[in-house]
Formats: sequence, C-alpha cells, structure tokens
Amino acid sequence: MLINEIPKEPAVRREWIKYQLRLKGYSLRGLGREYGYSGDNAIAALKRPYPKWERIIAEKLGLLPHELWSERYDPDGRPNRHSYLYPRKSQR
Repeated sequence: MLINEIPKEPAVRREWIKYQLRLKGYSLRGLGREYGYSGDNAIAALKRPYPKWERIIAEKLGLLPHELWSERYDPDGRPNRHSYLYPRKSQR
C-alpha cells in the first residue's frame, strides 16, 4: 500500500480505512471485540485522536499511525497532542 494513496480529506479517509480493513477481513466493531472493548472505541479513532486504536488500526493495515493520521503526529511520528501523557516539547 502506498502512503500517497491515503486520502487527506478526513471523511473520505474514514471510509477508505473501513474499506481497507474489510479487504483484510476486519471491521471496526470486530476489532473492538477482538481486543476486549466495545466497537465504539475503534470507531472513535476515526473521528478524534485515540492513540491506542490508531496503533491497532494502522497495524492491521500494515502502516504506522502517523502515516494514516499525519495531522495527529509530528514529523518524528510522536503524537501531536498536548496532555499529561503527551506534554508539550518545552515540558519534556
């Protein structure tokens, strides 16, 4: 799979991810069950940052999370979010 094939428009990318998962025999709800969670957890990653599920989904597609959601990560592949788990660089 080529990185340049991944749609940039979020709504189109969500459908593209679901389609790619189906091609590999997965569904978002099925992934949720596989990992012992509600399917809603996996679906949430398509709409907002959710590092755990971003990793799981990307892994199933043979990609890295920052390749799927480049706007959510910095150029080094670190989450581009600021919280106690992901502090701003000046706080490190």
